[in-house]
Amino acid sequence: MHLAAPDRVIWLVVAAIVLWGVWAFGSELMLNLRLNQEVQQLRDGNAQLATSNDQVRKQLVVAGSPGSLEEAARKAGFAKPGEQVYVIVKPRDAASPVAVGEAASPSPVVSALPRGVHRTAEKGGGGVIGSIEQWWRNLWH
Repeated sequence: MHLAAPDRVIWLVVAAIVLWGVWAFGSELMLNLRLNQEVQQLRDGNAQLATSNDQVRKQLVVAGSPGSLEEAARKAGFAKPGEQVYVIVKPRDAASPVAVGEAASPSPVVSALPRGVHRTAEKGGGGVIGSIEQWWRNLWH
């Protein structure tokens, strides 16, 4: 028996060609599957970006509205001409001199109040009933 017999060489060449074909087909199939997965991931990313873009567009429309612009200007400290501005501040401490009834220097907020409107702590009243009495007095004056 000869290894280089013509029929065996033909079978070896055919087997090599079949193995190469299977390998080439398998590698192309794997590449195709990987590319399809990447395409799907990119489509999902595009859908998320489209949703995000829609939300940003809606926010821009809302931010450009006159009410939103006015709100931003007021937060920046602007006021309309002739408008009386009231600033509401939280008390710093529950045992501050004003809360106890001692005299304190008036704050800029108090001096900005119009005539007839006084803080309850300055009049000596206090608590909920004093606030209601002050509100009632200011309602009719």
